[in-house]
Amino acid sequence: MTFQLKYPEQLERVRRWYRRFSEISEGRLHDRPSDFYQDEVYAFFMNCYHLKDWIKNDPTRPSLAAKVESFITASRDMSMCADICNGNKHLVLSRPRYHESLQFGKRHFEVGVGTQPTTIAVKYTIETASGALDAYELATRCLSAWEDFLKHY
Repeated sequence: MTFQLKYPEQLERVRRWYRRFSEISEGRLHDRPSDFYQDEVYAFFMNCYHLKDWIKNDPTRPSLAAKVESFITASRDMSMCADICNGNKHLVLSRPRYHESLQFGKRHFEVGVGTQPTTIAVKYTIETASGALDAYELATRCLSAWEDFLKHY
């Protein structure tokens, strides 16, 4: 099956998943079980990392295909994104890109009760050997890294 899609379509999808992640992080209508929010966080990292494949397979930009793997490997944030994506996809990460193991850690919930409608904000933490980091901040840096890469080339 061949699609006539180009990488900008996947970039826009990444941006939409980022907006969803932003709403989760900053506060949104609480209208579903919290596992749905975590699914959306995972979906951001999966779509963000897989933009690489769209770039590599986009026939209109062959010069980017040769540069994209080096970009991922050279970027701390994108290497973490790759490991989050592949860890969720395969359960076991056989060839990590980042030099430390990563796992989602604590979640901090803020629920706006007594307000109509009820709202929720969830902060996700990613645990590494060198300390915890905020998953939304990592997502922000990953999207920014892609935008810088694409502007540069």
